Amino acid sequence: MSTKTSTTPWLELDASPVQRIVPPSPSQRFEGVDFAGCGNILAIATSDANTILLYRRRPDGRFEDVPYQTIGAGAQIEYPHDVSFSRATGDALLAVAQRPGRITLHARNDADGHYSTAASAEIGGARSGLAYSDAVAFVPPDESHLASCSLERGTVSFFRRTSAAPPAFDATPVFQLKHRSIYHPDGLAFSGCGRWLAVANHGKQTVAIFRRDDARSAAGALAFHRRPVAVIADPRFRYPHSVAFTPQTNHLLVTNAGANYLCAYAPVRRWFGRTGWSQELVAQVLVHDDAAFREVNTADKMEGGPKGIAIHRDALAVCSPQIGVKIYSFREGWR
Repeated sequence: MSTKTSTTPWLELDASPVQRIVPPSPSQRFEGVDFAGCGNILAIATSDANTILLYRRRPDGRFEDVPYQTIGAGAQIEYPHDVSFSRATGDALLAVAQRPGRITLHARNDADGHYSTAASAEIGGARSGLAYSDAVAFVPPDESHLASCSLERGTVSFFRRTSAAPPAFDATPVFQLKHRSIYHPDGLAFSGCGRWLAVANHGKQTVAIFRRDDARSAAGALAFHRRPVAVIADPRFRYPHSVAFTPQTNHLLVTNAGANYLCAYAPVRRWFGRTGWSQELVAQVLVHDDAAFREVNTADKMEGGPKGIAIHRDALAVCSPQIGVKIYSFREGWR
Protein backbone atom coordinates (compact mmCIF):
# COMPACT_ATOMS: atom_id res chain seq x y z
CA MET A 1 0.00 0.00 0.00
CA SER A 2 1.29 3.47 -0.89
CA THR A 3 2.39 5.75 1.96
CA LYS A 4 1.92 8.91 -0.09
CA THR A 5 -0.46 11.49 1.34
CA SER A 6 -1.16 13.30 -1.94
CA THR A 7 -4.29 12.27 -3.81
CA THR A 8 -3.92 13.73 -7.30
CA PRO A 9 -2.88 11.15 -9.90
CA TRP A 10 -1.04 12.11 -13.08
CA LEU A 11 -0.37 10.25 -16.32
CA GLU A 12 1.91 10.93 -19.30
CA LEU A 13 1.55 8.90 -22.49
CA ASP A 14 4.22 9.01 -25.18
CA ALA A 15 2.84 10.07 -28.54
CA SER A 16 5.18 7.82 -30.54
CA PRO A 17 5.51 4.05 -30.16
CA VAL A 18 8.77 2.40 -29.20
CA GLN A 19 7.97 -0.60 -31.41
CA ARG A 20 5.53 -1.80 -34.02
CA ILE A 21 4.81 -5.43 -34.89
CA VAL A 22 3.06 -6.02 -38.21
CA PRO A 23 0.89 -9.10 -38.89
CA PRO A 24 2.70 -11.99 -40.61
CA SER A 25 0.05 -11.89 -43.34
CA PRO A 26 -2.90 -9.63 -44.32
CA SER A 27 -5.37 -12.33 -43.25
CA GLN A 28 -4.21 -12.19 -39.63
CA ARG A 29 -6.34 -9.39 -38.21
CA PHE A 30 -5.12 -8.43 -34.75
CA GLU A 31 -8.08 -8.10 -32.33
CA GLY A 32 -6.86 -8.83 -28.78
CA VAL A 33 -3.51 -8.61 -26.99
CA ASP A 34 -2.02 -9.34 -23.58
CA PHE A 35 1.35 -9.29 -21.85
CA ALA A 36 2.38 -12.27 -19.77
CA GLY A 37 2.96 -11.40 -16.13
CA CYS A 38 6.69 -11.88 -16.60
CA GLY A 39 6.56 -9.26 -19.36
CA ASN A 40 8.58 -11.38 -21.77
CA ILE A 41 5.72 -12.82 -23.85
CA LEU A 42 3.10 -11.04 -25.92
CA ALA A 43 -0.02 -12.95 -27.02
CA ILE A 44 -2.18 -11.74 -29.92
CA ALA A 45 -5.59 -13.01 -31.05
CA THR A 46 -6.01 -12.95 -34.84
CA SER A 47 -9.74 -13.17 -35.46
CA ASP A 48 -10.13 -14.09 -39.12
CA ALA A 49 -7.15 -16.46 -39.19
CA ASN A 50 -8.35 -18.34 -36.09
CA THR A 51 -4.92 -18.29 -34.48
CA ILE A 52 -3.09 -17.05 -31.40
CA LEU A 53 0.41 -15.69 -31.98
CA LEU A 54 3.04 -15.66 -29.24
CA TYR A 55 6.01 -13.29 -29.41
CA ARG A 56 9.11 -13.40 -27.21
CA ARG A 57 10.99 -10.36 -25.86
CA ARG A 58 14.59 -10.04 -27.02
CA PRO A 59 17.53 -9.21 -24.70
CA ASP A 60 17.44 -5.59 -25.95
CA GLY A 61 13.89 -5.18 -24.60
CA ARG A 62 12.09 -5.24 -27.94
CA PHE A 63 9.85 -8.11 -29.03
CA GLU A 64 10.84 -10.36 -31.91
CA ASP A 65 9.26 -9.51 -35.25
CA VAL A 66 7.94 -13.03 -35.86
CA PRO A 67 6.02 -15.29 -33.46
CA TYR A 68 7.84 -18.19 -31.80
CA GLN A 69 4.58 -20.16 -31.51
CA THR A 70 1.25 -20.21 -33.30
CA ILE A 71 -1.78 -21.83 -31.67
CA GLY A 72 -4.45 -22.67 -34.19
CA ALA A 73 -4.25 -25.95 -36.03
CA GLY A 74 -5.76 -28.62 -33.82
CA ALA A 75 -6.90 -26.16 -31.19
CA GLN A 76 -10.41 -25.77 -32.61
CA ILE A 77 -10.20 -22.00 -32.25
CA GLU A 78 -12.96 -20.03 -33.95
CA TYR A 79 -12.79 -16.25 -34.27
CA PRO A 80 -10.58 -15.52 -31.23
CA HIS A 81 -11.28 -12.00 -30.02
CA ASP A 82 -9.29 -11.64 -26.79
CA VAL A 83 -6.54 -13.31 -24.74
CA SER A 84 -5.52 -13.26 -21.07
CA PHE A 85 -2.60 -14.73 -19.10
CA SER A 86 -2.98 -16.07 -15.56
CA ARG A 87 -0.36 -13.84 -13.97
CA ALA A 88 -0.97 -14.99 -10.38
CA THR A 89 0.05 -18.53 -11.33
CA GLY A 90 3.20 -17.54 -13.19
CA ASP A 91 1.50 -17.38 -16.60
CA ALA A 92 0.60 -21.08 -16.32
CA LEU A 93 -2.58 -20.57 -18.37
CA LEU A 94 -3.54 -18.60 -21.45
CA ALA A 95 -7.29 -17.99 -21.88
CA VAL A 96 -8.79 -17.34 -25.31
CA ALA A 97 -12.23 -15.77 -25.79
CA GLN A 98 -13.93 -16.97 -28.96
CA ARG A 99 -16.86 -15.09 -30.41
CA PRO A 100 -19.23 -18.08 -30.88
CA GLY A 101 -19.47 -18.35 -27.07
CA ARG A 102 -16.51 -20.44 -25.97
CA ILE A 103 -13.39 -19.94 -23.88
CA THR A 104 -10.42 -22.27 -24.24
CA LEU A 105 -7.54 -22.46 -21.77
CA HIS A 106 -4.07 -23.47 -22.85
CA ALA A 107 -1.51 -24.64 -20.29
CA ARG A 108 2.15 -23.74 -20.49
CA ASN A 109 3.95 -26.99 -21.19
CA ASP A 110 7.57 -25.96 -20.76
CA ALA A 111 9.72 -23.31 -19.12
CA ASP A 112 10.38 -21.65 -22.48
CA GLY A 113 6.89 -20.21 -22.85
CA HIS A 114 5.25 -22.71 -25.18
CA TYR A 115 1.57 -23.46 -24.60
CA SER A 116 -0.58 -26.48 -25.43
CA THR A 117 -2.01 -26.24 -28.91
CA ALA A 118 -5.09 -28.25 -27.94
CA ALA A 119 -7.31 -26.84 -25.21
CA SER A 120 -6.32 -27.95 -21.70
CA ALA A 121 -9.77 -26.88 -20.48
CA GLU A 122 -12.74 -25.01 -21.87
CA ILE A 123 -15.92 -23.17 -20.91
CA GLY A 124 -18.91 -23.12 -23.23
CA GLY A 125 -22.31 -24.52 -24.03
CA ALA A 126 -25.78 -23.47 -22.91
CA ARG A 127 -24.91 -23.55 -19.19
CA SER A 128 -22.14 -20.97 -19.61
CA GLY A 129 -24.46 -18.20 -20.78
CA LEU A 130 -21.81 -17.06 -23.25
CA ALA A 131 -22.79 -15.59 -26.61
CA TYR A 132 -20.51 -13.33 -28.62
CA SER A 133 -17.90 -13.66 -25.87
CA ASP A 134 -15.59 -10.85 -26.98
CA ALA A 135 -13.39 -10.43 -23.89
CA VAL A 136 -11.81 -12.55 -21.18
CA ALA A 137 -9.73 -11.85 -18.06
CA PHE A 138 -8.57 -13.66 -14.94
CA VAL A 139 -9.94 -11.92 -11.84
CA PRO A 140 -7.20 -10.52 -9.58
CA PRO A 141 -5.69 -10.77 -7.12
CA ASP A 142 -5.84 -14.57 -6.64
CA GLU A 143 -7.32 -15.36 -10.08
CA SER A 144 -9.55 -18.08 -8.65
CA HIS A 145 -12.18 -16.92 -11.17
CA LEU A 146 -12.30 -16.11 -14.86
CA ALA A 147 -14.57 -13.42 -16.32
CA SER A 148 -15.97 -13.03 -19.81
CA CYS A 149 -18.48 -10.62 -21.32
CA SER A 150 -21.25 -11.54 -23.74
CA LEU A 151 -21.90 -8.81 -26.28
CA GLU A 152 -25.18 -10.41 -27.35
CA ARG A 153 -26.63 -10.82 -23.84
CA GLY A 154 -25.16 -7.73 -22.17
CA THR A 155 -23.62 -9.62 -19.28
CA VAL A 156 -20.29 -10.28 -17.56
CA SER A 157 -20.06 -13.87 -16.33
CA PHE A 158 -17.68 -15.19 -13.66
CA PHE A 159 -16.51 -18.81 -13.64
CA ARG A 160 -14.86 -20.46 -10.63
CA ARG A 161 -11.65 -22.45 -10.98
CA THR A 162 -12.27 -25.96 -9.65
CA SER A 163 -8.83 -27.46 -10.25
CA ALA A 164 -5.34 -26.14 -10.87
CA ALA A 165 -3.85 -29.39 -12.17
CA PRO A 166 -5.31 -30.34 -14.48
CA PRO A 167 -6.92 -26.92 -15.05
CA ALA A 168 -10.72 -26.90 -14.81
CA PHE A 169 -13.49 -24.34 -14.35
CA ASP A 170 -17.18 -24.55 -13.53
CA ALA A 171 -19.33 -24.69 -16.66
CA THR A 172 -21.97 -22.48 -15.01
CA PRO A 173 -21.12 -18.94 -13.84
CA VAL A 174 -21.11 -18.41 -10.08
CA PHE A 175 -22.04 -14.76 -10.60
CA GLN A 176 -23.38 -12.80 -13.55
CA LEU A 177 -23.30 -9.03 -13.70
CA LYS A 178 -26.13 -7.39 -15.63
CA HIS A 179 -27.22 -3.74 -15.55
CA ARG A 180 -28.78 -1.27 -17.98
CA SER A 181 -25.40 0.51 -18.18
CA ILE A 182 -23.94 -2.62 -19.84
CA TYR A 183 -24.95 -2.75 -23.49
CA HIS A 184 -23.11 -4.74 -26.17
CA PRO A 185 -20.00 -5.10 -23.97
CA ASP A 186 -16.89 -5.54 -26.12
CA GLY A 187 -14.10 -5.36 -23.56
CA LEU A 188 -13.46 -5.68 -19.83
CA ALA A 189 -10.58 -5.09 -17.43
CA PHE A 190 -9.84 -5.36 -13.71
CA SER A 191 -7.63 -3.13 -11.62
CA GLY A 192 -4.58 -4.91 -10.22
CA CYS A 193 -6.17 -5.16 -6.77
CA GLY A 194 -9.32 -6.70 -8.24
CA ARG A 195 -11.63 -4.11 -6.69
CA TRP A 196 -12.60 -2.34 -9.92
CA LEU A 197 -14.12 -3.73 -13.10
CA ALA A 198 -14.42 -1.62 -16.26
CA VAL A 199 -16.68 -2.61 -19.16
CA ALA A 200 -16.44 -1.06 -22.63
CA ASN A 201 -19.92 -0.72 -24.12
CA HIS A 202 -19.57 -0.89 -27.87
CA GLY A 203 -23.29 -0.35 -28.40
CA LYS A 204 -23.78 2.51 -25.94
CA GLN A 205 -20.64 4.66 -26.46
CA THR A 206 -19.82 4.45 -22.75
CA VAL A 207 -17.56 2.74 -20.23
CA ALA A 208 -19.11 1.53 -16.97
CA ILE A 209 -17.02 0.91 -13.84
CA PHE A 210 -18.18 -1.41 -11.04
CA ARG A 211 -16.86 -2.03 -7.53
CA ARG A 212 -16.35 -5.42 -5.96
CA ASP A 213 -18.77 -6.34 -3.18
CA ASP A 214 -16.37 -6.54 -0.21
CA ALA A 215 -18.92 -8.05 2.15
CA ARG A 216 -19.77 -10.96 -0.13
CA SER A 217 -16.13 -11.42 -1.11
CA ALA A 218 -15.14 -11.64 2.58
CA ALA A 219 -17.67 -14.43 2.94
CA GLY A 220 -16.00 -16.32 0.12
CA ALA A 221 -18.42 -15.43 -2.69
CA LEU A 222 -17.15 -13.35 -5.59
CA ALA A 223 -19.56 -10.57 -6.56
CA PHE A 224 -19.65 -6.99 -7.85
CA HIS A 225 -22.19 -4.32 -7.00
CA ARG A 226 -24.72 -4.17 -9.82
CA ARG A 227 -24.89 -0.38 -9.85
CA PRO A 228 -21.79 1.21 -11.41
CA VAL A 229 -19.72 3.72 -9.43
CA ALA A 230 -19.15 5.66 -12.65
CA VAL A 231 -20.27 5.71 -16.26
CA ILE A 232 -17.97 7.61 -18.60
CA ALA A 233 -19.94 9.01 -21.53
CA ASP A 234 -17.33 11.07 -23.36
CA PRO A 235 -18.65 12.38 -26.72
CA ARG A 236 -15.24 11.46 -28.16
CA PHE A 237 -16.08 7.77 -27.81
CA ARG A 238 -16.55 5.94 -31.08
CA TYR A 239 -17.48 2.32 -30.39
CA PRO A 240 -15.32 1.67 -27.30
CA HIS A 241 -13.59 -1.66 -27.78
CA SER A 242 -11.17 -2.42 -24.94
CA VAL A 243 -10.14 -1.02 -21.56
CA ALA A 244 -7.16 -1.26 -19.20
CA PHE A 245 -6.21 0.15 -15.80
CA THR A 246 -2.70 1.49 -15.19
CA PRO A 247 -0.93 -0.41 -12.37
CA GLN A 248 -0.11 2.42 -9.94
CA THR A 249 -2.81 5.09 -10.20
CA ASN A 250 -5.72 3.21 -11.83
CA HIS A 251 -6.05 5.60 -14.74
CA LEU A 252 -8.46 4.02 -17.20
CA LEU A 253 -7.41 3.69 -20.85
CA VAL A 254 -10.02 3.15 -23.57
CA THR A 255 -9.58 2.22 -27.23
CA ASN A 256 -12.08 3.30 -29.88
CA ALA A 257 -12.67 0.96 -32.81
CA GLY A 258 -14.31 3.77 -34.77
CA ALA A 259 -11.80 6.55 -34.01
CA ASN A 260 -8.08 6.93 -34.52
CA TYR A 261 -7.15 7.34 -30.85
CA LEU A 262 -7.13 5.92 -27.36
CA CYS A 263 -8.33 7.95 -24.37
CA ALA A 264 -7.30 8.09 -20.70
CA TYR A 265 -9.38 9.08 -17.64
CA ALA A 266 -8.24 9.75 -14.09
CA PRO A 267 -9.71 8.34 -10.86
CA VAL A 268 -11.22 11.04 -8.64
CA ARG A 269 -12.24 11.31 -4.99
CA ARG A 270 -15.90 12.03 -4.32
CA TRP A 271 -18.01 12.64 -1.23
CA PHE A 272 -17.36 10.41 1.80
CA GLY A 273 -14.11 9.15 0.31
CA ARG A 274 -15.77 7.32 -2.55
CA THR A 275 -13.84 6.72 -5.75
CA GLY A 276 -15.07 7.59 -9.21
CA TRP A 277 -13.57 8.42 -12.61
CA SER A 278 -13.48 11.75 -14.37
CA GLN A 279 -15.63 12.49 -17.37
CA GLU A 280 -12.87 14.74 -18.67
CA LEU A 281 -10.14 13.37 -20.90
CA VAL A 282 -6.66 13.60 -19.32
CA ALA A 283 -4.69 12.15 -22.27
CA GLN A 284 -5.27 11.13 -25.87
CA VAL A 285 -2.93 9.41 -28.34
CA LEU A 286 -3.35 9.02 -32.10
CA VAL A 287 -2.39 5.48 -33.04
CA HIS A 288 -2.36 5.40 -36.84
CA ASP A 289 -1.85 7.43 -39.96
CA ASP A 290 -5.04 9.46 -40.33
CA ALA A 291 -5.42 8.89 -44.08
CA ALA A 292 -5.11 5.11 -43.64
CA PHE A 293 -7.63 5.21 -40.80
CA ARG A 294 -10.16 7.21 -42.82
CA GLU A 295 -9.92 4.85 -45.78
CA VAL A 296 -11.20 2.02 -43.56
CA ASN A 297 -13.54 4.10 -41.39
CA THR A 298 -15.35 5.63 -44.36
CA ALA A 299 -16.47 2.17 -45.42
CA ASP A 300 -17.36 1.05 -41.86
CA LYS A 301 -17.79 3.55 -39.01
CA MET A 302 -17.05 0.81 -36.47
CA GLU A 303 -13.62 -0.05 -37.91
CA GLY A 304 -10.19 1.46 -38.52
CA GLY A 305 -9.32 2.42 -34.95
CA PRO A 306 -7.43 0.70 -32.12
CA LYS A 307 -8.95 -2.42 -30.60
CA GLY A 308 -7.11 -4.65 -28.12
CA ILE A 309 -5.09 -3.08 -25.28
CA ALA A 310 -2.73 -4.44 -22.62
CA ILE A 311 -0.41 -2.99 -19.98
CA HIS A 312 2.71 -4.31 -18.26
CA ARG A 313 4.44 -1.93 -15.85
CA ASP A 314 5.21 1.15 -17.99
CA ALA A 315 4.53 -0.47 -21.37
CA LEU A 316 1.25 -0.17 -23.25
CA ALA A 317 0.37 -2.41 -26.21
CA VAL A 318 -2.42 -1.46 -28.63
CA CYS A 319 -3.49 -3.58 -31.59
CA SER A 320 -5.85 -3.53 -34.56
CA PRO A 321 -6.12 -5.16 -37.99
CA GLN A 322 -4.72 -1.99 -39.57
CA ILE A 323 -1.77 -1.16 -37.28
CA GLY A 324 -0.75 -4.61 -36.04
CA VAL A 325 0.61 -3.94 -32.55
CA LYS A 326 2.14 -0.69 -31.34
CA ILE A 327 3.92 -0.53 -28.00
CA TYR A 328 4.12 2.78 -26.13
CA SER A 329 5.79 3.95 -22.93
CA PHE A 330 3.95 5.84 -20.22
CA ARG A 331 4.64 7.34 -16.80
CA GLU A 332 2.27 7.73 -13.87
CA GLY A 333 2.33 8.81 -10.26
CA TRP A 334 0.84 11.02 -7.51
CA ARG A 335 1.23 14.71 -6.77
